[in-house]
Amino acid sequence: MRQTIYVSIALLALCILYITTEPDYPITNSLYFYNGIILTMEDNLPKADAIFIDRGKIIAVGSDLDLRHYKNKDTEVIDLKGKTILPGFIDPHTHPIASTFLHGMIDLSGFTHSTKKDIWLYLKSQIAQFNQGEWILCKGLDVVLVEDLVPPHISYLDSISPNNPLIISSLSMHSFWANSLAFKNAGINKHSPSPTGPGFYGRDTFGELTGYIYEQSAFEPFKKTVISAMGRDALKEKCVTVLDNYARNGNTSIVSMGITTDDANVLRLYKHLSSEKLFFLNKALQKLGFLPKRKPTVRNFVFLRYDAEHLLPKSHINGDDSFKILGVKFWYDGSPYTGSMYLKDAYLSSVLNRKKLNLSITHNGTALLSPSRLTNKIHQYDAGGWQVAIHTQGDKAIEETLTAFENANISQASRHRLEHCLLPDDKSIKKMADLGLSPSFHINHLWYYGESLEKHIIGKDRTENILPIKKAEDASLKYSLHADQPMFTSSPLDLIHTAVNRKTRFEKIIGEKNKISVLSALKAVTIDAAWQIKMENKIGSIAVGKYADFVILDKNPLSVNPENLNKIKVLQTIVNGNTTFQYN
Repeated sequence: MRQTIYVSIALLALCILYITTEPDYPITNSLYFYNGIILTMEDNLPKADAIFIDRGKIIAVGSDLDLRHYKNKDTEVIDLKGKTILPGFIDPHTHPIASTFLHGMIDLSGFTHSTKKDIWLYLKSQIAQFNQGEWILCKGLDVVLVEDLVPPHISYLDSISPNNPLIISSLSMHSFWANSLAFKNAGINKHSPSPTGPGFYGRDTFGELTGYIYEQSAFEPFKKTVISAMGRDALKEKCVTVLDNYARNGNTSIVSMGITTDDANVLRLYKHLSSEKLFFLNKALQKLGFLPKRKPTVRNFVFLRYDAEHLLPKSHINGDDSFKILGVKFWYDGSPYTGSMYLKDAYLSSVLNRKKLNLSITHNGTALLSPSRLTNKIHQYDAGGWQVAIHTQGDKAIEETLTAFENANISQASRHRLEHCLLPDDKSIKKMADLGLSPSFHINHLWYYGESLEKHIIGKDRTENILPIKKAEDASLKYSLHADQPMFTSSPLDLIHTAVNRKTRFEKIIGEKNKISVLSALKAVTIDAAWQIKMENKIGSIAVGKYADFVILDKNPLSVNPENLNKIKVLQTIVNGNTTFQYN
């Protein structure tokens, strides 16, 4: 008996030894970069030509002449050959879990297909490749970008996919369509009640389902079923790929917005991949193949959705500098492309709004939660030291959200945020400044939808005043820029290009008076984005003591023709001194 115990203890010890020998992220030793253009985003030293880093931290920044004594036999010396180094880009509003969910789905977007015929023929050809019963998942359907497209009815979706559950997401992810098998698998029928929250299931006059799913709250039962159908291995692979793609575009940090209860398992995967340390249990699960193998990747900061508050840690002082939960996100309105953006005045009377979106002539959207509830929640989280981020698109939504912040008596040091901010007026911008709030602008509204907003959705006058970034800057507001991936790919250089030039993809200038400088745009995706998440002392600029988070570009953004900013290439992305992307 005693011998058996000794053998068991020995085997346990060997297992522990095996697990604990799994290496954590590598810690780089000395690196010396020189002979390049280093844009620090620091006002006291805006440019340099050499950096010395050790064990993932910046030790010295300056001229090669002053720093060359750091070179020794243990230092890896890297000749930049005239290339440009910037602090790593920070995407302050993105959705990696939604990106994971959508990755590899059938693309029905208006960027890929120009007519409804193209879309449905392509989808039919894809469906033919699936085995009976397999889920068919599609993304990007957009009745705004494809002019002759109308929302599909459940009967049509049943006819093209009679043997497979089929789900189609809109580009904005504020609306979805599904066939009868998908509804059945999600446990929803014509007798099912509407979900809690602002969402609903479309029904005809007889109460029958039309296939339409409005807003995320209504989609939750489908998402849970689909994620389960993906399988563990596919989910792991998708998570790794999504993080790799952020790094590919120069991002060294991302801010995950609106994590729900149903996202908890995927959130654990991202925590495993991004956290500074590999915990013992995770080492064991990684060894056993239940978790993906870690490698250097982007830092991940998280806002939970308001209805997942039970996932909040006990304190806002949690996690580490690579993975941390920052606060809670609310939605006060929706999307201009579904009619759920909340406006002071009605949407434009157009074929798109009346016939495709079925909006009445007086429709101006609606608030997705009550002002009093929002006020109470802001007060609650502010008192607990948590940051609050609120999805606000329309001028009425922004106005009421600011009133809620004012009534909540928030701390000036809170750095609470307004997300997307399509239509803030001058009064709202001033109030943001007075309350110490910070906007993050969804500048891709202009690039992709500028003409549609003007002609079909809100009209010329309001469109001319969308995304008033220069006005925000003049009011001394710190702001950031974001792509809202998966709606659009997280590409900071594209955001910079649009914010500087104010051009749509069809070369139309909208709101020229709100153009900003290249330097301002660079700060919006580096140091000012870091400030928004209270990490400006550790990331966001190239300064002594900060983490060695860099992006290396083939050209200097301050020197190229502004029209060519989106043609600059990301050559290398470095997080904590480790390469996360290398251009070949």
